[in-house]
Amino acid sequence: MAGQFRSYVWDPLLILSQIVLMQTVYYGSLGLWLALVDAIVRSSPSLDQMFDSEILGFSSPPGRLSMMSFILNALTWS
Repeated sequence: MAGQFRSYVWDPLLILSQIVLMQTVYYGSLGLWLALVDAIVRSSPSLDQMFDSEILGFSSPPGRLSMMSFILNALTWS
């Protein structure tokens, strides 16, 4: 019976591959949103926008752009 969901089997490889895939999709789409927003406002792209906690917030223009990208990414995949 190929093609049925295996709800009775705990498959760690399947779980790990799903986690890796979801993280890849999330950060890939966030990178696309950051690149698009940076291109619109002609800002220089940086990995700090994605991974630096000090840049996140509404007090600075780069922080506002990053937060806008995070919000757009959340709305895209919800």
